[in-house]
Amino acid sequence: MGKTKTCSCYAAVVIALVVILRLGVGCHFLYEGLWKMDPDNGFSSKGFLGQAKGPTKDFYYMFLPDLGGEGRLHMEEAYQVKFQNNEVVPGSRKRLGWTLPVFEKEWFHYFDAYRVKYNLDAEGAKDQLDEAKAILNQYVTSLREYTLENREEIRGFIASKARFEESLEKTKNNAEYQRIRDWDAQMKYRNEGEKFAAEPEAMGVNLQLALWDVLTPEQKAAGRLPEMAYGVNRNPIMRWIDSLPYISVIAHPTTMSMLDMLVTFGLSAIGLCLILGFCTRLAALGGALFMFNVVLSQFPWPTVYPYPSDMIGHSMVWNKDSIEMALLLLLAALPSGRWAGLDWFIWTCCGRYVYRWLGFEKDPLVPNALNVEPCN
Repeated sequence: MGKTKTCSCYAAVVIALVVILRLGVGCHFLYEGLWKMDPDNGFSSKGFLGQAKGPTKDFYYMFLPDLGGEGRLHMEEAYQVKFQNNEVVPGSRKRLGWTLPVFEKEWFHYFDAYRVKYNLDAEGAKDQLDEAKAILNQYVTSLREYTLENREEIRGFIASKARFEESLEKTKNNAEYQRIRDWDAQMKYRNEGEKFAAEPEAMGVNLQLALWDVLTPEQKAAGRLPEMAYGVNRNPIMRWIDSLPYISVIAHPTTMSMLDMLVTFGLSAIGLCLILGFCTRLAALGGALFMFNVVLSQFPWPTVYPYPSDMIGHSMVWNKDSIEMALLLLLAALPSGRWAGLDWFIWTCCGRYVYRWLGFEKDPLVPNALNVEPCN
């Protein structure tokens, strides 16, 4: 009798601690997800994945389209030609200078959609259309001037980066000083490419704002067009999602935005499920999988460069992320949602009957000590 009572009290303490652990981890995940939903916080997975290190870094770099900007910085000469009977008029080819076609083509595609959405080809909208065309031509001219001014620097950057990547493939030097030099050079090239692409992208944002100001209040009531997205980062699925109400505040028509949304809503859903004790094991497994990717992307091996900052402590193989992953696996192994959670209703209504149908009298994953009734 005394032994049973002791065992029951022990089980009650363990259950209470597991529930507290579940609530704590759930609050952490939920807050992270809600914080990332706020556009003012400027969350993007690009910064985190772009710093991936260790043997798995190339896998995570695949989720970052045009990392470093080479695709967006491809340059071509722009020409103007005249057509007659669907054929180019001989001698009409006129050179207009250098441009970045990835940006220019996207601007013209955006302008075509702009004309259609706001019906600028209708009678009475000619002045509006002329004003909008003038704005577009002004920004296209600025883009070509920017390209001409920076053409040699961009060419030098692309050629230098190509030589660097070729040398990385040919030379496998695992000396510590060489790994440090290679990483620093990689970050330098990436930042330089993003810097060259940043100004044309800012031009695109300003172009959209300028075209928006041309519209009347009645036209603005039709809503905004999806934002521009350049090159391989353009995502047709996200262009549709971007048109949805409320979601459009945090969604953009890019692959990077799709990844950000998966992280944001995934963390929020996992945190909420853990707090409510709803589908707890599934939520905990999802959280453990997320943390597993965090651990792999920021490989916690002491010799992997860049080294973790001393501000976050010191670790060898096991770090804070690894510990959180292990805690989530523990929550996945225990029926913590049945203790002060909504999973109790799922277990009572159907879960235990499924186990009995499978030949189990009780949940085989729960230790015997935790299957007894807690003492009063």
